[in-house]
Amino acid sequence: MMGLSLVLVLPSVRVGLAAEDESVQHFKMLSDVEYTGKSQFKNLVEVLFTVRKQPLSDDNVQYFISTNGFDLVGDDPNSGQQFSFKELSFVINRKTRQLSETSKDLAFLEKVSNQCVRSIKEVTNKNVGKTWKQSFDLSPLGNSLPSEVKLTLTAVKLKTKVFGEMILVRALSEPFVIKTTKTSSDTGSIQSRINAVYLFDPRIEEIYLSISVFEATTTINGFKERFRHELATYKSDAAGVPADLSGLDKSFEKLVRKVGLTRKSLKVVEESPLPQWARSEGLGAAQLANICAAVACEGALNPVTTICIPAGRTVALQSFGKSASVGALGTVSSSLAKSIPGLGTMKIAVAPAFMGVGLGTAGAAAGGATAIAAGAGGGGGGSRGEGRSSVASP
Repeated sequence: MMGLSLVLVLPSVRVGLAAEDESVQHFKMLSDVEYTGKSQFKNLVEVLFTVRKQPLSDDNVQYFISTNGFDLVGDDPNSGQQFSFKELSFVINRKTRQLSETSKDLAFLEKVSNQCVRSIKEVTNKNVGKTWKQSFDLSPLGNSLPSEVKLTLTAVKLKTKVFGEMILVRALSEPFVIKTTKTSSDTGSIQSRINAVYLFDPRIEEIYLSISVFEATTTINGFKERFRHELATYKSDAAGVPADLSGLDKSFEKLVRKVGLTRKSLKVVEESPLPQWARSEGLGAAQLANICAAVACEGALNPVTTICIPAGRTVALQSFGKSASVGALGTVSSSLAKSIPGLGTMKIAVAPAFMGVGLGTAGAAAGGATAIAAGAGGGGGGSRGEGRSSVASP
């Protein structure tokens, strides 16, 4: 009551509190991890993230990311704390755009993010209305990751009823190959690709919606296997109510469909944990690819990292069976259509038969050796089948 009285009486205090509110943002994240082979794995979660920004000296900004959906820090499944409020934190220098002061949980993501920033060549806000190429040199990260990721980007202006003009940027990657250990003396190939789209404000400083589809396929075990990660994040209020994107037209629908969201949920016939290659190479490549696509779409490093960091940790927890599914959601595309005003009548997904990320052949791109997701944590953990268990959405 005393705080409310001060706001009503003193205009300067009201301004100060407004500035503080602007440093806190909320995002709802939908993350779907799937595997198909001779058996199936599906884990889809919906989580509300809170992002706080705190200016520091020397052009540094510290970010704090928390969620009430699951524990972002640490991987102890026996802790007995299903809901915790531990935070991930890191510092970004606004001049160098480098990420620093991360915890061990973020070491892998920090390395990838900083290398992507070093490789960025194009500034997105100077390419609106154009299509351009962006490649990321990942060779300094070592042989455990693909040496390069190449993307084709398209940026267009769109209009919404509530927020007016916005900028949509889409990234479609060329196939890239990762090597995995097949036997003690042999290696196999995993073909991978990432497609993503980001909806920004006109200055490309705020994210309102992001969607990405990562897919990896292999036949190293003598049959076709597929690891897939669909991810969507949208701006919301503290209760998870999404921003109103009404007014987006068919051009938005056409651009997003190329990303390859599926409109039909995977049916789990024979449930199993993820195979080893999916929990190591697949997971590492998914984390890396999402960071590459995000940095390329923004062409800078301001709000994008607030999306990439929790996304990387979320898929790690899901892949190791440490985040319970919300089976009622079905698919990422159906949840977006139901939740976000303006998307309900749009066909932003594709038929299940269309892979969404046509992988091409192994010879289409150069690869590295075994990808190790350093930030993923250890341990086996069982799978979570669709509808088998659930957690309440925040």
